[in-house]
Amino acid sequence: MTGRDEPVDWRALADSIGADPNSGGDRVARRAIASLLGDEAMRGAVDWYVAGLPAAEHARSVLSLLRPEAARSRCLEIYRTDPDAERRHLAVELLRVVATADDLPLVAEFLADADPAIQLWGIGVLDQLLSRGQIDADEAQPLLRSAERHPNPQVREKCAVLRAY
Repeated sequence: MTGRDEPVDWRALADSIGADPNSGGDRVARRAIASLLGDEAMRGAVDWYVAGLPAAEHARSVLSLLRPEAARSRCLEIYRTDPDAERRHLAVELLRVVATADDLPLVAEFLADADPAIQLWGIGVLDQLLSRGQIDADEAQPLLRSAERHPNPQVREKCAVLRAY
């Protein structure tokens, strides 16, 4: 992270995030901003949100905009290791809005979870990936077919809404 008085070395920043220094766009910009803020800040924002601290929605909004890898991995870590069901729910709910196409395989894991709330947030991840154009309908088909046969009626209902969309 750069100090307030130091100029950003944009070439070094591009190199650090693995971006072509002559390219741009929203995805590169999000990665650059997340890098400037730092992984610990991104992980801390996840912890802040999951703890329900004041301004948690502000943290959620920033994470949703940036969708940083550090936040996505922290959400997954909380989901997989935290014994508190509410924290696990909030982590998957947050992952729903920070997910990228790389996270598509996690939907199957969430749908297979024994917790009905996790199952529902899992189909929500698929919904967000589709609605944000991160994946196309063909990529979603296997998971949609699975959700259509899911034992949780709320998952089946959400799947029907997705199919109609």
